[in-house]
Amino acid sequence: MKKQLPLAIAITLTLCSLTQSAQAVTVTTSYINKTATEIRGVFGSMANPTVYINQRACGESGTPDARACGPYIISVGTSFLQTVESNHGNYAAKAVLGHEWGHSIQFTRNINQRAPYMELQADCAGGSFVKYAENTLRYTPFLAAAVSSARYYAGGDHGTPAQRDYYTRWGYANGTSKCYSNLPRV
Repeated sequence: MKKQLPLAIAITLTLCSLTQSAQAVTVTTSYINKTATEIRGVFGSMANPTVYINQRACGESGTPDARACGPYIISVGTSFLQTVESNHGNYAAKAVLGHEWGHSIQFTRNINQRAPYMELQADCAGGSFVKYAENTLRYTPFLAAAVSSARYYAGGDHGTPAQRDYYTRWGYANGTSKCYSNLPRV
């Protein structure tokens, strides 16, 4: 019986891992373009950047990740976003794109805060997009995936995992306009 328990646990963990990988949304150019259109539905009046896919539009070296480099340019890599989806859950890449759109809003409005608040304000925008996607577009809940991704990429100018968690959830609860008019300092 003692030998069977570790085997049963190993099998269960393997099956859970395979199930999570099998359920990951595939990130393609059309997925990213659809997400950009969805984000325009809520943020389009505040910023309307072009999303460049796998083109290193922000001068990245190596494989493109996700970044905004001005009011009109967001540069993303499908490989990076697929990793986000696979590691943090379905639609986490949508939250990352919402975050980058938040930076485009900052560029458009000439917002320049000291670190880490530029990133945390963008996390707030990402959280507000998650709420819009769930309530208006009827996506299955993915706030936990968004928070997991934000916490994972914390550090340095991006704030602590706890800060990124807080501001993503705060944006989800309070909406986009408060992200840019009444952002708390925590």
